[in-house]
Amino acid sequence: MKISDELIGKDVIDGSGDQLGIVNDVNWDFDMNKVISIHMKEAGITAKIGLGDKKIVPYEMIETIGDNVLIKGQVFKTE
Repeated sequence: MKISDELIGKDVIDGSGDQLGIVNDVNWDFDMNKVISIHMKEAGITAKIGLGDKKIVPYEMIETIGDNVLIKGQVFKTE
C-alpha cells in the first residue's frame, strides 16, 4: 500500500483538537524518498458547501500521524 493511500482522507487536527481539514493529496520527493508536504482541504461549513480553501502543510509542521494527522501550530499557505 502506498503512503498517499494511507494519508488521503485522514482528518488534520491542530494542537487544540480542532479539525482543520482532510488530507486530499501528498507531495512526495522520490529522490529523497520522503513526504515533503500534505495538501489539505479545509473543514467546516465552508467545505460542506464547496467553498473550503485548500492548504499545504509542510512535513515539518506535522507532529504525528496516526488515526489523524496532528500538526504543530496553524496553516496559512494556500494552493
